[in-house]
Amino acid sequence: MGDNSFVPPDHSDENGPGGEDEARSPEEQGPDTGLAAYPAAPGPAKRRNRGLIITAIGASYLVLAAGTAAAVVAVASPAPVDIAALSSPSTGASGAGRASASATAASPSASASPSPSPSPKSTVVGSVKDGVHSGDLRYFLLPPPDGPSSVQGNPDGDTESMSDVVKQYGGSSDVKSFLNQMGFKGGARRTYQDSAMGANVSIELLQFGSSDDATNWLQGFQLNSSGWTTFSIPGESGATAREKNSDGLDDLIGVYAEGDTFYEITIFGTQTVPHSDLANLMTGEHGRLAHG
Repeated sequence: MGDNSFVPPDHSDENGPGGEDEARSPEEQGPDTGLAAYPAAPGPAKRRNRGLIITAIGASYLVLAAGTAAAVVAVASPAPVDIAALSSPSTGASGAGRASASATAASPSASASPSPSPSPKSTVVGSVKDGVHSGDLRYFLLPPPDGPSSVQGNPDGDTESMSDVVKQYGGSSDVKSFLNQMGFKGGARRTYQDSAMGANVSIELLQFGSSDDATNWLQGFQLNSSGWTTFSIPGESGATAREKNSDGLDDLIGVYAEGDTFYEITIFGTQTVPHSDLANLMTGEHGRLAHG
């Protein structure tokens, strides 16, 4: 998001993917899309995080705003779906109830309750061979466990242009130059609510010209705000992960690359999220990129 930066690996120092993070002024931080946080915070709270400000609004909204107060977008959380209520058949509690139901069914004006509409099937397709990803990059986004209703925005995810990525990484012409040098092809992102985790999850993919280019981007990735702690992802030795917990908000970020694609996974919410939750997502996304 807006507080990311990229430093060419041959010029990076200990502030690289696994090192200490460097502070950056708000003027240098690029804009980002507003995202609803989950669950809603009980009261107003602020935290500068990756170039973003998180602010509680009322009881059911949180705003992520980038850089300036003018760039604020509020997004309502998707309405919860009661799966049990949809799947459980109605039952009568007494003979009178059954009689009443029969009488209603006999009435010409009565009509049966419509069945819930099935979720539309995605038409996004893709394939991978020898680390090269083809088709729609959104196909390789790990599916949300709670289905399309949990997704903020397009259930298939959103595509990202070079301009979008440049803004996320501070907006400088140097970033655009690096993207061009590495054969940047496009990006994809999906953000959803995970009810079991009690947090929001955002997954972003950036596709480059080759595996080496994606690895170089991984090695040059940095977070520019302070207060992050690093931890490892079991089974993913090349991945790096960080956590920041302040003002009652927890933020976990993991980055890695598979084939020609770099991926970043962010978990954010109002309660502490176990590191294993991020590890599971990192491993799952790795598999999705490796095998489709």
